[in-house]
Amino acid sequence: PPTSGMHAACVSGLRAGVLYRHPLARARALGASYLVQSVAPNCFASERKSVVALARTERFVKASSGTGMSKKFLDAHLHVWPSPETYTYPEGKQPPLSLATTGTAESLLSQFELAGVDGALIVQPINLGYDHSYVTGVITRFPTKFVGCCLADPSVNGGGASALQELLTPSGVYRAVRFNPGLWPEGERMTNSVGREMFKVAGERDAFVGFMCFHGLHLHLEDIKDLLAEFPDTRVMMDHFGFVKGTEDPNWQALLSLHEYPQVTIKASAQFRVATDDAKQWPYTSTGEQLRVLVETFGAARIVWGSDFPYVTLECGYDKSAAIVKECGANLTDEQLELVMGGNLGRMFPGGWGDDAS
Repeated sequence: PPTSGMHAACVSGLRAGVLYRHPLARARALGASYLVQSVAPNCFASERKSVVALARTERFVKASSGTGMSKKFLDAHLHVWPSPETYTYPEGKQPPLSLATTGTAESLLSQFELAGVDGALIVQPINLGYDHSYVTGVITRFPTKFVGCCLADPSVNGGGASALQELLTPSGVYRAVRFNPGLWPEGERMTNSVGREMFKVAGERDAFVGFMCFHGLHLHLEDIKDLLAEFPDTRVMMDHFGFVKGTEDPNWQALLSLHEYPQVTIKASAQFRVATDDAKQWPYTSTGEQLRVLVETFGAARIVWGSDFPYVTLECGYDKSAAIVKECGANLTDEQLELVMGGNLGRMFPGGWGDDAS
Protein backbone atom coordinates (compact mmCIF):
# COMPACT_ATOMS: atom_id res chain seq x y z
CA PRO A 1 0.00 0.00 0.00
CA PRO A 2 1.15 3.58 -0.62
CA THR A 3 2.98 5.25 2.22
CA SER A 4 2.79 8.87 3.29
CA GLY A 5 6.24 9.29 1.83
CA MET A 6 5.08 8.01 -1.56
CA HIS A 7 2.12 10.40 -1.37
CA ALA A 8 4.35 13.39 -0.66
CA ALA A 9 6.74 12.32 -3.40
CA CYS A 10 3.88 12.14 -5.88
CA VAL A 11 2.61 15.63 -5.09
CA SER A 12 6.04 17.23 -5.01
CA GLY A 13 7.16 15.21 -8.03
CA LEU A 14 4.16 16.42 -10.00
CA ARG A 15 5.03 20.03 -9.24
CA ALA A 16 8.65 19.45 -10.21
CA GLY A 17 7.66 17.75 -13.46
CA VAL A 18 9.17 14.42 -12.37
CA LEU A 19 5.87 12.57 -12.45
CA TYR A 20 5.37 13.27 -16.12
CA ARG A 21 8.80 11.97 -17.05
CA HIS A 22 7.89 8.48 -15.91
CA PRO A 23 4.08 8.51 -15.71
CA LEU A 24 3.51 4.78 -16.13
CA ALA A 25 6.02 3.74 -13.48
CA ARG A 26 4.65 6.22 -10.94
CA ALA A 27 1.06 5.31 -11.71
CA ARG A 28 1.77 1.62 -11.26
CA ALA A 29 3.42 2.31 -7.91
CA LEU A 30 0.60 4.43 -6.53
CA GLY A 31 -2.47 2.96 -8.20
CA ALA A 32 -5.28 4.76 -10.04
CA SER A 33 -7.73 4.88 -7.12
CA TYR A 34 -5.10 6.25 -4.76
CA LEU A 35 -4.15 8.95 -7.26
CA VAL A 36 -7.74 10.12 -7.61
CA GLN A 37 -8.94 9.76 -4.02
CA SER A 38 -5.85 10.68 -2.01
CA VAL A 39 -3.38 12.60 -4.15
CA ALA A 40 -5.65 14.77 -6.29
CA PRO A 41 -7.49 16.48 -3.38
CA ASN A 42 -4.15 17.64 -1.96
CA CYS A 43 -2.89 19.14 -5.20
CA PHE A 44 -3.40 22.62 -6.50
CA ALA A 45 -6.50 22.94 -8.68
CA SER A 46 -4.31 23.36 -11.75
CA GLU A 47 -2.59 20.05 -10.97
CA ARG A 48 -5.70 18.04 -10.15
CA LYS A 49 -6.68 17.39 -13.76
CA SER A 50 -3.19 16.11 -14.48
CA VAL A 51 -3.40 13.60 -11.63
CA VAL A 52 -6.78 12.36 -12.82
CA ALA A 53 -5.44 12.02 -16.37
CA LEU A 54 -2.51 10.06 -15.00
CA ALA A 55 -4.91 7.77 -13.17
CA ARG A 56 -6.65 7.13 -16.46
CA THR A 57 -3.30 6.05 -17.87
CA GLU A 58 -2.89 3.56 -15.01
CA ARG A 59 -6.29 2.05 -15.78
CA PHE A 60 -5.24 2.01 -19.44
CA VAL A 61 -2.08 0.04 -18.60
CA LYS A 62 -3.87 -2.42 -16.36
CA ALA A 63 -6.47 -3.07 -19.05
CA SER A 64 -3.77 -3.75 -21.61
CA SER A 65 -2.34 -6.56 -19.53
CA GLY A 66 -5.67 -8.04 -18.45
CA THR A 67 -7.47 -11.05 -19.83
CA GLY A 68 -10.03 -8.81 -21.52
CA MET A 69 -7.48 -7.34 -23.92
CA SER A 70 -8.30 -7.83 -27.59
CA LYS A 71 -6.26 -10.55 -29.25
CA LYS A 72 -7.25 -9.33 -32.69
CA PHE A 73 -4.89 -8.02 -35.35
CA LEU A 74 -6.12 -4.44 -35.86
CA ASP A 75 -5.11 -1.60 -38.17
CA ALA A 76 -5.28 1.86 -36.53
CA HIS A 77 -5.23 3.96 -39.68
CA LEU A 78 -6.70 3.48 -43.12
CA HIS A 79 -9.22 4.99 -45.53
CA VAL A 80 -11.99 3.68 -47.75
CA TRP A 81 -13.92 5.44 -50.48
CA PRO A 82 -16.52 4.52 -53.12
CA SER A 83 -15.69 3.75 -56.71
CA PRO A 84 -16.21 6.73 -59.06
CA GLU A 85 -18.63 4.43 -60.89
CA THR A 86 -21.02 4.58 -57.93
CA TYR A 87 -20.31 8.02 -56.44
CA THR A 88 -20.07 11.49 -57.98
CA TYR A 89 -17.00 13.22 -56.58
CA PRO A 90 -16.73 17.02 -56.59
CA GLU A 91 -14.40 18.40 -59.24
CA GLY A 92 -10.79 17.83 -58.26
CA LYS A 93 -11.66 15.45 -55.41
CA GLN A 94 -11.62 12.18 -57.34
CA PRO A 95 -9.31 9.52 -55.90
CA PRO A 96 -6.09 8.85 -57.83
CA LEU A 97 -6.86 6.79 -60.93
CA SER A 98 -4.52 4.03 -59.73
CA LEU A 99 -6.56 3.75 -56.51
CA ALA A 100 -10.04 4.50 -57.83
CA THR A 101 -11.43 1.03 -57.13
CA THR A 102 -8.71 -0.20 -54.75
CA GLY A 103 -10.07 1.99 -51.97
CA THR A 104 -13.49 0.38 -51.65
CA ALA A 105 -14.50 -1.46 -48.49
CA GLU A 106 -14.88 -4.70 -50.43
CA SER A 107 -11.34 -4.39 -51.76
CA LEU A 108 -10.05 -3.76 -48.25
CA LEU A 109 -11.83 -6.80 -46.82
CA SER A 110 -10.12 -9.00 -49.40
CA GLN A 111 -6.78 -7.51 -48.30
CA PHE A 112 -7.68 -8.30 -44.68
CA GLU A 113 -8.00 -11.97 -45.58
CA LEU A 114 -4.62 -12.09 -47.29
CA ALA A 115 -2.84 -10.26 -44.44
CA GLY A 116 -4.70 -11.89 -41.56
CA VAL A 117 -6.00 -8.54 -40.28
CA ASP A 118 -9.23 -8.67 -38.26
CA GLY A 119 -10.41 -5.07 -38.38
CA ALA A 120 -9.49 -1.42 -38.52
CA LEU A 121 -10.14 2.18 -37.57
CA ILE A 122 -11.40 3.93 -40.71
CA VAL A 123 -10.38 7.58 -41.00
CA GLN A 124 -12.70 9.72 -43.13
CA PRO A 125 -10.74 10.40 -46.36
CA ILE A 126 -10.14 13.97 -47.45
CA ASN A 127 -11.54 13.34 -50.95
CA LEU A 128 -14.99 12.80 -49.40
CA GLY A 129 -14.75 16.00 -47.41
CA TYR A 130 -17.51 16.28 -44.83
CA ASP A 131 -19.79 13.80 -46.61
CA HIS A 132 -19.64 10.90 -44.18
CA SER A 133 -22.37 8.84 -45.84
CA TYR A 134 -20.11 6.24 -47.45
CA VAL A 135 -17.95 5.53 -44.40
CA THR A 136 -21.03 5.54 -42.16
CA GLY A 137 -22.60 2.93 -44.41
CA VAL A 138 -19.47 0.76 -44.29
CA ILE A 139 -19.33 0.87 -40.48
CA THR A 140 -23.03 0.04 -40.29
CA ARG A 141 -22.72 -2.90 -42.70
CA PHE A 142 -19.58 -4.33 -41.09
CA PRO A 143 -19.80 -3.49 -37.37
CA THR A 144 -17.40 -6.27 -36.35
CA LYS A 145 -14.77 -5.07 -38.82
CA PHE A 146 -14.68 -1.31 -38.45
CA VAL A 147 -14.68 1.58 -35.97
CA GLY A 148 -14.87 5.08 -37.42
CA CYS A 149 -12.96 8.36 -37.18
CA CYS A 150 -14.86 11.30 -38.67
CA LEU A 151 -13.48 14.61 -39.94
CA ALA A 152 -13.81 17.81 -37.90
CA ASP A 153 -15.31 20.77 -39.77
CA PRO A 154 -13.75 24.04 -38.56
CA SER A 155 -14.65 26.02 -41.67
CA VAL A 156 -16.38 29.40 -41.53
CA ASN A 157 -20.11 28.75 -41.07
CA GLY A 158 -19.26 25.04 -41.06
CA GLY A 159 -20.65 22.29 -38.88
CA GLY A 160 -18.25 22.77 -35.99
CA ALA A 161 -19.17 21.25 -32.63
CA SER A 162 -22.85 20.74 -33.45
CA ALA A 163 -22.06 18.59 -36.47
CA LEU A 164 -19.47 16.69 -34.45
CA GLN A 165 -22.03 15.92 -31.75
CA GLU A 166 -24.25 14.34 -34.40
CA LEU A 167 -21.41 12.24 -35.81
CA LEU A 168 -20.00 10.92 -32.54
CA THR A 169 -21.63 8.16 -30.53
CA PRO A 170 -24.21 7.82 -29.17
CA SER A 171 -25.84 10.14 -31.75
CA GLY A 172 -23.78 8.77 -34.63
CA VAL A 173 -21.44 5.84 -35.28
CA TYR A 174 -18.04 7.55 -34.92
CA ARG A 175 -15.74 7.13 -31.91
CA ALA A 176 -12.89 9.39 -33.01
CA VAL A 177 -12.44 12.61 -34.96
CA ARG A 178 -9.59 13.86 -37.11
CA PHE A 179 -8.26 17.39 -36.67
CA ASN A 180 -6.61 18.48 -39.92
CA PRO A 181 -5.09 21.92 -39.24
CA GLY A 182 -5.05 22.58 -42.98
CA LEU A 183 -8.84 22.85 -42.89
CA TRP A 184 -8.89 25.75 -40.43
CA PRO A 185 -9.50 29.15 -42.05
CA GLU A 186 -6.34 30.97 -43.07
CA GLY A 187 -4.76 32.68 -40.10
CA GLU A 188 -6.82 30.68 -37.59
CA ARG A 189 -5.36 28.18 -35.13
CA MET A 190 -6.78 24.93 -33.80
CA THR A 191 -7.15 26.65 -30.43
CA ASN A 192 -9.74 29.09 -31.76
CA SER A 193 -13.25 28.92 -30.28
CA VAL A 194 -14.45 26.29 -32.78
CA GLY A 195 -11.40 24.09 -32.26
CA ARG A 196 -11.60 24.28 -28.47
CA GLU A 197 -15.31 23.50 -28.50
CA MET A 198 -14.85 20.49 -30.77
CA PHE A 199 -11.92 19.20 -28.73
CA LYS A 200 -14.03 19.51 -25.58
CA VAL A 201 -16.96 17.67 -27.19
CA ALA A 202 -14.65 14.81 -28.14
CA GLY A 203 -13.60 14.40 -24.51
CA GLU A 204 -17.20 14.53 -23.31
CA ARG A 205 -18.10 11.76 -25.78
CA ASP A 206 -15.00 9.71 -24.84
CA ALA A 207 -13.80 10.03 -28.43
CA PHE A 208 -10.19 10.27 -29.56
CA VAL A 209 -8.86 13.25 -31.52
CA GLY A 210 -6.37 12.36 -34.25
CA PHE A 211 -3.96 15.12 -35.27
CA MET A 212 -2.71 15.20 -38.86
CA CYS A 213 0.38 17.43 -38.91
CA PHE A 214 1.13 16.96 -42.59
CA HIS A 215 3.17 20.13 -43.00
CA GLY A 216 5.26 19.72 -39.85
CA LEU A 217 4.67 19.10 -36.18
CA HIS A 218 6.48 22.32 -35.23
CA LEU A 219 3.66 24.33 -36.81
CA HIS A 220 1.04 22.85 -34.48
CA LEU A 221 2.82 21.62 -31.35
CA GLU A 222 1.88 24.65 -29.27
CA ASP A 223 -1.80 24.30 -30.22
CA ILE A 224 -1.79 20.58 -29.41
CA LYS A 225 -0.18 21.09 -26.02
CA ASP A 226 -2.54 23.95 -25.18
CA LEU A 227 -5.57 21.78 -25.98
CA LEU A 228 -4.16 18.84 -24.03
CA ALA A 229 -3.56 21.04 -20.99
CA GLU A 230 -6.97 22.69 -21.08
CA PHE A 231 -8.94 19.49 -21.76
CA PRO A 232 -6.98 16.60 -20.22
CA ASP A 233 -9.95 14.22 -20.49
CA THR A 234 -9.75 14.29 -24.29
CA ARG A 235 -7.57 11.49 -25.57
CA VAL A 236 -5.34 12.02 -28.59
CA MET A 237 -3.68 10.04 -31.37
CA MET A 238 -0.80 11.46 -33.41
CA ASP A 239 -1.02 10.26 -37.00
CA HIS A 240 1.94 8.77 -38.86
CA PHE A 241 4.72 9.28 -36.27
CA GLY A 242 3.61 12.93 -36.13
CA PHE A 243 4.91 13.13 -39.74
CA VAL A 244 8.42 13.11 -38.29
CA LYS A 245 11.01 11.60 -40.65
CA GLY A 246 13.64 9.77 -38.64
CA THR A 247 15.28 10.47 -35.31
CA GLU A 248 17.41 13.28 -36.76
CA ASP A 249 14.36 15.24 -37.87
CA PRO A 250 14.18 18.57 -35.99
CA ASN A 251 10.65 17.61 -34.91
CA TRP A 252 11.68 14.30 -33.32
CA GLN A 253 12.23 15.76 -29.85
CA ALA A 254 8.96 17.67 -30.19
CA LEU A 255 7.13 14.39 -30.76
CA LEU A 256 8.87 12.74 -27.80
CA SER A 257 7.88 15.67 -25.59
CA LEU A 258 4.25 14.60 -25.90
CA HIS A 259 4.99 11.62 -23.65
CA GLU A 260 4.40 14.06 -20.78
CA TYR A 261 0.69 13.90 -21.56
CA PRO A 262 -0.61 10.43 -20.62
CA GLN A 263 -3.66 10.82 -22.85
CA VAL A 264 -1.51 10.77 -26.02
CA THR A 265 -1.07 7.68 -28.22
CA ILE A 266 1.27 7.56 -31.23
CA LYS A 267 0.34 5.88 -34.50
CA ALA A 268 3.29 3.97 -35.94
CA SER A 269 1.65 4.23 -39.33
CA ALA A 270 2.35 5.09 -42.98
CA GLN A 271 6.02 4.14 -42.63
CA PHE A 272 6.52 4.73 -46.34
CA ARG A 273 5.69 8.40 -45.79
CA VAL A 274 8.15 9.05 -42.98
CA ALA A 275 11.09 6.76 -43.84
CA THR A 276 14.37 8.56 -44.39
CA ASP A 277 15.85 8.74 -47.89
CA ASP A 278 18.23 5.83 -47.21
CA ALA A 279 15.39 3.57 -45.98
CA LYS A 280 12.66 4.07 -48.57
CA GLN A 281 12.19 0.36 -49.23
CA TRP A 282 10.30 -2.16 -47.08
CA PRO A 283 10.69 -2.74 -44.14
CA TYR A 284 11.61 0.98 -43.76
CA THR A 285 14.32 0.43 -41.17
CA SER A 286 14.60 4.10 -40.14
CA THR A 287 11.10 3.77 -38.71
CA GLY A 288 12.35 0.80 -36.67
CA GLU A 289 14.69 3.08 -34.75
CA GLN A 290 11.84 5.54 -34.25
CA LEU A 291 9.52 2.80 -33.01
CA ARG A 292 12.11 1.48 -30.57
CA VAL A 293 12.60 4.93 -29.02
CA LEU A 294 8.86 5.59 -28.94
CA VAL A 295 8.28 2.37 -27.03
CA GLU A 296 11.08 3.24 -24.61
CA THR A 297 9.68 6.76 -24.10
CA PHE A 298 5.91 6.31 -24.17
CA GLY A 299 5.66 2.61 -23.32
CA ALA A 300 4.30 -0.05 -25.67
CA ALA A 301 0.77 0.55 -24.33
CA ARG A 302 0.68 3.94 -26.10
CA ILE A 303 1.72 2.89 -29.61
CA VAL A 304 -0.56 1.48 -32.34
CA TRP A 305 0.22 0.22 -35.84
CA GLY A 306 -1.52 1.57 -38.92
CA SER A 307 -1.13 0.89 -42.64
CA ASP A 308 -2.52 4.00 -44.41
CA PHE A 309 -4.43 1.83 -46.87
CA PRO A 310 -5.08 2.22 -49.78
CA TYR A 311 -2.02 4.40 -50.40
CA VAL A 312 0.26 1.67 -49.04
CA THR A 313 -0.84 -0.65 -51.85
CA LEU A 314 1.21 1.50 -54.24
CA GLU A 315 4.26 1.12 -52.01
CA CYS A 316 5.02 -2.21 -50.31
CA GLY A 317 1.49 -3.63 -50.46
CA TYR A 318 -0.99 -4.19 -47.66
CA ASP A 319 0.18 -7.65 -46.62
CA LYS A 320 3.79 -6.50 -46.23
CA SER A 321 2.72 -3.37 -44.34
CA ALA A 322 1.22 -5.67 -41.73
CA ALA A 323 4.70 -7.12 -41.13
CA ILE A 324 6.65 -3.86 -40.89
CA VAL A 325 6.53 -3.56 -37.10
CA LYS A 326 8.02 -7.03 -36.71
CA GLU A 327 10.63 -6.68 -39.47
CA CYS A 328 11.76 -3.03 -39.27
CA GLY A 329 14.46 -3.61 -36.66
CA ALA A 330 12.66 -2.23 -33.60
CA ASN A 331 13.18 -5.63 -31.92
CA LEU A 332 9.99 -5.52 -29.89
CA THR A 333 9.18 -8.38 -27.56
CA ASP A 334 6.26 -10.68 -28.35
CA GLU A 335 4.21 -8.93 -25.67
CA GLN A 336 4.99 -5.50 -27.11
CA LEU A 337 4.13 -6.69 -30.62
CA GLU A 338 0.78 -7.97 -29.41
CA LEU A 339 -0.02 -4.58 -27.90
CA VAL A 340 1.06 -2.51 -30.90
CA MET A 341 -0.56 -4.77 -33.49
CA GLY A 342 -4.05 -4.76 -32.01
CA GLY A 343 -4.14 -5.17 -28.25
CA ASN A 344 -3.92 -1.44 -27.61
CA LEU A 345 -6.47 -0.44 -30.23
CA GLY A 346 -8.94 -3.05 -29.01
CA ARG A 347 -8.66 -1.66 -25.49
CA MET A 348 -8.90 1.96 -26.62
CA PHE A 349 -12.23 1.26 -28.31
CA PRO A 350 -13.99 -1.27 -26.06
CA GLY A 351 -16.83 -3.09 -27.76
CA GLY A 352 -15.35 -2.41 -31.20
CA TRP A 353 -14.80 -5.22 -33.68
CA GLY A 354 -17.31 -7.42 -31.89
CA ASP A 355 -15.34 -7.51 -28.63
CA ASP A 356 -16.98 -7.57 -25.22
CA ALA A 357 -17.31 -3.95 -24.06
CA SER A 358 -16.68 -4.99 -20.47
